[in-house]
Amino acid sequence: MQDMLYTFEMIRDNHAANKAVNQTPKAYCFWLSLALGIMREPTEVETNKREWHGTHHSWSYHPQAFLWSGEMISGINLFPIATDMRAWMLQRGHLSFMPTQENLGPGGFTNPYTRSGVTLSLLMSRVINCYHDYAHGAEPSHDEVDSEIERLRIYNEILLYSARLCEVAIKQLLYCTQIPESRYGRMALGQLLESPCPTCKRANGKEPHLVSLVGTLAHPYHLCLEFEDCAMDHMNLVNKLRNSQAAHSGVQELNVRTSDTSRSQLLEESSDILNGFLHMLSHVEDLERKIIRDLESKATTINLLKIRGLKGEDCNFNLVPGEAFAFHPKK
Repeated sequence: MQDMLYTFEMIRDNHAANKAVNQTPKAYCFWLSLALGIMREPTEVETNKREWHGTHHSWSYHPQAFLWSGEMISGINLFPIATDMRAWMLQRGHLSFMPTQENLGPGGFTNPYTRSGVTLSLLMSRVINCYHDYAHGAEPSHDEVDSEIERLRIYNEILLYSARLCEVAIKQLLYCTQIPESRYGRMALGQLLESPCPTCKRANGKEPHLVSLVGTLAHPYHLCLEFEDCAMDHMNLVNKLRNSQAAHSGVQELNVRTSDTSRSQLLEESSDILNGFLHMLSHVEDLERKIIRDLESKATTINLLKIRGLKGEDCNFNLVPGEAFAFHPKK
């Protein structure tokens, strides 16, 4: 996996990559906000509490959860998107840059949501830096109208990318499961949190029960209560704000005032969104870590079995999440 992703630090000495290096996200901008007390790493962010009724279904891992080199597992087919993004926001790490498809070589990521997640992380980092620069320093060429337009642009992008990054991080994990991609591929964040059961919807005369794909992912790792009591409320709030103010025809109205007032409003509103986003990432990070450790443990066991001569036709395993993998050969 390490060969497939290059941090900006790793390519700093590559002259051909100077343009990418010059565009490296400035993590210290967000860190400065934290240090000044404008933003913080939150332990709890107030949201409107709601009851979640989506059921959690059992599931198993799909072989596409792994990277393969011939018949041997060479890695895990996902990248810790939320973990990376949160580390960058807290100045504890660098964001990663994925090489072009033609330079991936054999054994590269085949998870379609990995590349999107890495790209969205870089876009989000750029938006966060723009937010910091704008909120803390006036642009000399901007008048009151320019300042208000810039406030709306940055605020909308923060909402959009907060929701999109959560969506892609969850879908990347779902891709590693036996849950068909047709179930979640076109879902927005709100539907991933809770949506009608598609089987019940097709049955005449039945009121479909609700299913939570986020809760389904978290359940085997005993994280579903944390998600339902906290993370899903944050995701729901961001999703509603995105839908009402950024994604569709609705948007905050232009309210031309002094430039200082526009910047002050952006600082207050965006700080709330980013604090919630940072807290959401902490929950998704916990899930990413547990899934990656689980898959690594299963991969080690499977490779040992193959080294010891297990035939391919005997490798139709049921890889249950959260349970130690034990192989029982057919007699």
